[in-house]
Amino acid sequence: MNKSPNIISEPANPDNSSLPKQVRIWDLPTRVFHWALVFMVALAWISSEAEGSLLFIHVYSGTLLLGFVVFRLVWGIIGSRHALFTDFVFSWEIVRDYTIKLLTFRPPYSVGHNPLGGWMVVALLVVMTLAVLSGMMSSEDGYRGPLAHIGFGGDIHEGMANLFGFLIFVHIGGVVAHGLISGENLPRAMISGIKNIPARIGASDIRNVGVLRPAIAVAMAVVAVWLFWS
Repeated sequence: MNKSPNIISEPANPDNSSLPKQVRIWDLPTRVFHWALVFMVALAWISSEAEGSLLFIHVYSGTLLLGFVVFRLVWGIIGSRHALFTDFVFSWEIVRDYTIKLLTFRPPYSVGHNPLGGWMVVALLVVMTLAVLSGMMSSEDGYRGPLAHIGFGGDIHEGMANLFGFLIFVHIGGVVAHGLISGENLPRAMISGIKNIPARIGASDIRNVGVLRPAIAVAMAVVAVWLFWS
């Protein structure tokens, strides 16, 4: 179905053992990004109705989300194997075939993100970017965003924020459904970096990402935020 080693339709390992094997698939920067993003989105959401000086909690947390987007875009190009966009962004045909097999409870195994999960990552990044940029176009309660001269940010920002919340809800539902169908604990894997993979699946640990590549991604994220705050 797919040439990528991320999706395996047939057994790729002659090992007949029924015991799963532990394989490291998520690097530390990916895991830190994921859970830090959860915290920052929650902070921005909780402070979304704040007024006065508390409004700037929402402003600052929202602006920082732009840095998260930049980091993930860079990491999707220079990160470890399963963090790369080329590992989990698939064509419509592959997503369609995967969805059909998922609905019949026989989806091919995905070592990293499955095709639906991969496109959810893209959708979340796109909508989050639009929410952040439209927020920067807003001007209210003493705050004037760096893009306020463009105008029409308020209504769009609220709409994008609501859409982003809906996508988060769908994402969580997908993780729960995947766990019920496959028996995999995806949140635990995103904490430890390790998945319990069936012995029949040919998968290997990712390589250490070192320090330079994460430093480059973080630096570019910091520059992006600084450009809007300066």
